[in-house]
Amino acid sequence: MMMEAATTGVPEVPRKPGRPRGFDRDIALHAALLVFWKHGFDGTSYADLTAATGMSKPTLYATFGDKVNLFREAVVAYSALTSQAYENALSRPTAREAVEACLRLARGLNPEPGEPIVCFLVQGALTGSADTQELRSELTALRQQATEQLRARLKRAQREGDLPKTVDAAVLAEYFASLATGLSVQAAGGATPAHLNQIVEMVMAQWPSER
Repeated sequence: MMMEAATTGVPEVPRKPGRPRGFDRDIALHAALLVFWKHGFDGTSYADLTAATGMSKPTLYATFGDKVNLFREAVVAYSALTSQAYENALSRPTAREAVEACLRLARGLNPEPGEPIVCFLVQGALTGSADTQELRSELTALRQQATEQLRARLKRAQREGDLPKTVDAAVLAEYFASLATGLSVQAAGGATPAHLNQIVEMVMAQWPSER
């Protein structure tokens, strides 16, 4: 329930038609993000978005533009929320710890209450429409950027003697990025944290070492 503004004697700024009292654009955007996160782009309807944000369809258009633009804004918001966590994972003392931390982020080991437990860049991209090819390309580019950051971390580990120089850092980064995507897909399909944890432990047991 929205709290009414306190009476201060100062006239209220007139609200635009259709915009609810106490409207907060960031809160509405986060609500839309959660809907996209749960259903993917194609699986989310305007009815879902208006119900989640408390906005009428005309107000939704006036505030965010069309559904594609709203999704893009949701991607930017998600990236802002998770970039620091990803950087913190990559900054772990060893490459092995960094990779394991990234995999745990991908499977959503510690999700916020009431929020999906999978990567938004994976779940939100569940779209097959021809007119959303550009969106898929943008999400692919973001995932590739994350893979490149991981590759750079592995290359650094090789320079520091923390990872064998015989390992192909680019291939290893792609390998772990693919695993992270798979963990997110399994989490979306209902796999339990305990099961996913076993997978991560099995993967990390195969960490490359000098022979």
